[in-house]
Amino acid sequence: MMKTTKRVLSGIFWLGRGTATTMGVAVMLAVMLGVATTALAAVPGDPFKLGRLNTIDEISRLIGSTPDTMLRIDNDGTGTALDLRVEPGKAPMTVDSTTKVNDLNADKLDGESANDFVSEDKTYTVNELETGLGGGLDETVRAECDPGDIILGGGGSAPFRPDVLRISEPSSEGWRVTAQDNGDGSTVVANAICADFPPLR
Repeated sequence: MMKTTKRVLSGIFWLGRGTATTMGVAVMLAVMLGVATTALAAVPGDPFKLGRLNTIDEISRLIGSTPDTMLRIDNDGTGTALDLRVEPGKAPMTVDSTTKVNDLNADKLDGESANDFVSEDKTYTVNELETGLGGGLDETVRAECDPGDIILGGGGSAPFRPDVLRISEPSSEGWRVTAQDNGDGSTVVANAICADFPPLR
């Protein structure tokens, strides 16, 4: 009778140990899976996890005061250091400064640098005039650019009658103005705006 009782008790204890082990493993798996699931759904205050997807619908701010760079991203591989992606029609970034950023400004158009376009300090104006001789004849005045320079624009005036200005147009080397002289001694004026190319004037 005693031997039978001991065998029954030993079986019960063995079953208890097995059940405890199974429950322990189940609890461990639940904890591990729970932690992993929580890690994928970050909440404000969670640390930024490198090498993993950090998903959150709140803005993250880095605020401080330092004489050096606040944040540096250094990629020693062959990829880029920063990849900004937005929805179509949205700007990839915003700034609050108009200060020029070295090596960032887009100053090229169709393969040309900003220096290839004519700035104000590389232009000059030519003015030519001629006093009317009378007799109702057409007077033509040409304001010509220097040899090798390019005409950018121009204009002219003829303070005779309103209908005496015949031509005001660019020519091969400058700007041409033709007007009818009404004999009152007025002056026909031609103006040319030229792009200055070497040799500079």
